[in-house]
Amino acid sequence: MKRFKSLVAAALMAVAAIATIAPAPPVAAQSSSSLSIVPRKNYVIEPGKSVKDTMVIRNLDSAQPLDLSLRVIDFTYTDDSGTPKLLLGEDIAQTTWSLKPFLKIPESVTIPAGGTKTIDMSVAIPAGHGAGSYYSAIVYGSGAGDGGNVSLSASGVTLVFTQIPGTVNENLHLEKLGAYDTEQAKPDYVFIDINKPQSIGYTLKNNGNVTEAPVGSIKLKYMFGGEQSIDNINSNGSLALIGQTRTFTTCIKLKSQDVNFDGARSAANTCIEPDLWPGMYTISLDAYYGQNGNTTQEIVGTGTFWYLPIWFLIAVAVLLLIITFIVWRTVVKIRRRLNGGQPKKKK
Repeated sequence: MKRFKSLVAAALMAVAAIATIAPAPPVAAQSSSSLSIVPRKNYVIEPGKSVKDTMVIRNLDSAQPLDLSLRVIDFTYTDDSGTPKLLLGEDIAQTTWSLKPFLKIPESVTIPAGGTKTIDMSVAIPAGHGAGSYYSAIVYGSGAGDGGNVSLSASGVTLVFTQIPGTVNENLHLEKLGAYDTEQAKPDYVFIDINKPQSIGYTLKNNGNVTEAPVGSIKLKYMFGGEQSIDNINSNGSLALIGQTRTFTTCIKLKSQDVNFDGARSAANTCIEPDLWPGMYTISLDAYYGQNGNTTQEIVGTGTFWYLPIWFLIAVAVLLLIITFIVWRTVVKIRRRLNGGQPKKKK
């Protein structure tokens, strides 16, 4: 009986230890700005041709006019997320994918309080220029910058992407696939999760000379049968930049709802808790990528994860204890029978 009590105590201590690995809640970011601009522009321009366009800039401050300086800078990536790194220093070398020589914008603009201003912009690609992806950023500022590298602030930057058609080097390599916890302070893959995973992540390395936006589907299979499909795994059209190792995430179960943003209605997609049973799940990725005029390429891969909630672990521990107790009692009874129904005497 003492051995049985020791087993119970050990099991309870194990369950308590497991409970301490729950992820901490994420820290919310805050920002404010009196500027409203288009965050991204996309063009497809053949060599020797140009595109003329306009951008509307809005001053959200109803009391003060807004004097802005505009300049074109290059950007790269900070990590495997979708946050670019702006290269603000004046002495920084131009990137191989820079759009700076081809992008023209005004140097300054004044926007009245609560008003808007439309500015002209153009992208001109010289004849004979090679195919590929080229991109830079338009930075809006009301004062002099400090230089150096800073993280992107979407309220003051417009990213401009241009694809030049032709034969290009396209090469996306799958680095990782699995359940992805976006609720942690630092989101990451999880192999065993005590909470229901809400997202699947897949990390791709772009070894080509063009930006890529993968599309495709993911199938989720349960160890005891049952399967669900996740379609449109890159609904936002997110890009893997040249040379970047980019992690994409997609919801296992998606909820769409209309939201009112700046007077306009738009659809907002959020991840909600999926219908998952405890156990092991297999993930199958079937993705595609490719620029117009080039061969579409496929990415396939598999991964696994375990969903083991606390209540399930407790239930398994209790079940194991019950089985252990039954086995122990059975062994005791057998020994007594072998000894003529009497407990074995100590010498």
